[in-house]
Amino acid sequence: MPELSLRFAKPADIDALAALHVAIWRDTYRDLAPAEAFSALDVPRRKIFWQEKFENPAAGQCILLAEVDGQLAGFTLASSSSNPEFGEMAEIKFLYVSGDFKRQGIGKRLINEALRHLAEAGYRSAGLGVVEGNEPAVRFYRALGGKEAGRYTDAGPLWRSRNIIYAWPDITLLTAMS
Repeated sequence: MPELSLRFAKPADIDALAALHVAIWRDTYRDLAPAEAFSALDVPRRKIFWQEKFENPAAGQCILLAEVDGQLAGFTLASSSSNPEFGEMAEIKFLYVSGDFKRQGIGKRLINEALRHLAEAGYRSAGLGVVEGNEPAVRFYRALGGKEAGRYTDAGPLWRSRNIIYAWPDITLLTAMS
């Protein structure tokens, strides 16, 4: 049986993290994002993004990696939110699992560990934005107890996507159950 492990990312993970981020993003948004977004998003751009996250972490930030038998399978980035629609909630900015590893509980493990970290950092609630039309993600977050809590338009940097906020108003309840 494959062995799943979670760990905090390190700067040495930037290259692999950037490559996986681009691959999963392109797969996830292939029918949702405009062509210009696909041409704008590449590994060098994501390497710069991740380098910035390590050099200037947001309050409460955690970057978690999921590995299956040593192979990078998914990741999450969670921290304080700079998005006014989230109010006082922490934000799960990314939760991505490679298509090769979906439906193995990796996303649930990543989100539970991120929520546990956020609760330990003093956050009581958390939310995330889901691009409208990303129905697999909507079903997943609803199954985890996420409740629709608003909508907003993400200004970019790749495209102005319309998003639904899914929220967990009391993450201490979730982390106590996992």
